[in-house]
Amino acid sequence: MRLGFVLIVALLGFAFTAGPAPAADFPMQAKQVAPNVYAVITPTRDFPNPKNRGWNSNSAFVVTGEGVILFDTGSSAAIGHALKAEIRKVADKPVRWVINSHSHGDHWLGNAVFRETAKAIYASGPAKERIEANGDTWVTRFDRMTSGATGKTKVVPPDTVVKGPTDLVLGGVKVTLFLSGNSHTPDDVIMWLPESKVLVSGDVVYSDRMPSTGESNMTNWMKTLDRLIALGPAVVVPGHGKVADAARLKRLRDLLQAYWNAVEKEYKAGKLDYQMTPDVTAALGAYAADFPGLEEKVKRDIQAVFLQVEDANFR
Repeated sequence: MRLGFVLIVALLGFAFTAGPAPAADFPMQAKQVAPNVYAVITPTRDFPNPKNRGWNSNSAFVVTGEGVILFDTGSSAAIGHALKAEIRKVADKPVRWVINSHSHGDHWLGNAVFRETAKAIYASGPAKERIEANGDTWVTRFDRMTSGATGKTKVVPPDTVVKGPTDLVLGGVKVTLFLSGNSHTPDDVIMWLPESKVLVSGDVVYSDRMPSTGESNMTNWMKTLDRLIALGPAVVVPGHGKVADAARLKRLRDLLQAYWNAVEKEYKAGKLDYQMTPDVTAALGAYAADFPGLEEKVKRDIQAVFLQVEDANFR
């Protein structure tokens, strides 16, 4: 009898720590940003943790005559189920197409929820390779970071590779997918809806949070932002932060340029990355209110920016 009780407690303990949180636990709300286009914006600006249960990135979806296009599926199956429930409030149609913006786990680990109905899961070639190689690591990492809230999500990699600018008609809606050219990460994909002038950017755009630059190519990122500004989007759905517009793209572009300039100035003065961190942070002070977490991210990521500046000045 005691053995049975212990077994039940153990099973309940496993379900509590590893099982996904129910969809109702996520305060999701689909916000219409254009006809048939919706953004699902997370309120948190933190990394996945027990409080936010892993929901720290944005998603967007488009309702078409033949089904739903979903851009980014979240950090877990639990978040994927919550997204699915939120989509059903708007459209009684299945998700037919999924786009994974890049290989960071908070943007694609919900794929498993939509595998049965999706005709295709799009991503860049490098993103597909990195997800296949590192998917289980993301599951373990988020399970640990959230004290089990994201659970043991099944890894479902993308199956359709975006090799370059790709014009699609999905359910009668014109969609352009294009690569960022190695900006925030080596594998970003961006979605442009030309008819509604909505840009869904993934982490190439952070609207009100300091961007992560640890895997970035800063010069390519700034060039990509120039291209996005030239599109003249009416609405921008970022990977992190509130829904924005073209003016916010310009502000982000200015921040990255100022970051580069500050690191380059200190590099030319003979400083190493850890020596210049306070001065670089101070030089970016005008952006701190618009991009919270600036000091923390500079301290964490400055080495990567320093190496790029060093390479550019060494040639």
